[in-house]
Amino acid sequence: MIQRVIAFTGISGVGKTTFLGKLADLLPFQHVTGGSLIAAARNAAPDERDTMRHADIDENQRLLIDGFALARNPKAELIIMDGHMVIDDGEGLTKISSEVFKALGVTVIVHLEADEELIARNRAKDLTRARPSYQLETLKQHQDVSRAHAKEISATLGGSFHIVEHSDVMHLAKMLGYVRPQLNQ
Repeated sequence: MIQRVIAFTGISGVGKTTFLGKLADLLPFQHVTGGSLIAAARNAAPDERDTMRHADIDENQRLLIDGFALARNPKAELIIMDGHMVIDDGEGLTKISSEVFKALGVTVIVHLEADEELIARNRAKDLTRARPSYQLETLKQHQDVSRAHAKEISATLGGSFHIVEHSDVMHLAKMLGYVRPQLNQ
């Protein structure tokens, strides 16, 4: 069995976890989140997840790799790592090194995108997270930077790069190997 590792990326509030929840109804995979992997490796409480963006980013990425090694299910044919290409520390965006994705064994990068108004609404209504509030133009710029960096990393790794929107769940499922069950005749 060849295990595939996919990086499912997009800016905070775009709806990655919601999208992957719908994908899980169609396709079996191990779903891991970057924040949870870092928190587990740090032995941090779940409610400390949002404060990690202000911690040393290089250290967080080392912990992400360590956490992934611990959480990785060797029997899973497909692992989807839900995370970010850029980290917003409140003072700007920091790009994640391609070496992190190489260490995880990522071969495919999928970037989820949405209208900035939807992202702003998602961020505002999610009271479980402590995200900065931004104007729509700033969210657009963050999404543009994230997309460009994801594409760059994919090219560096020699993998494939795809952009999806919320309506593309079935499209991504088919791309990843979903076969529609046949009805008994």
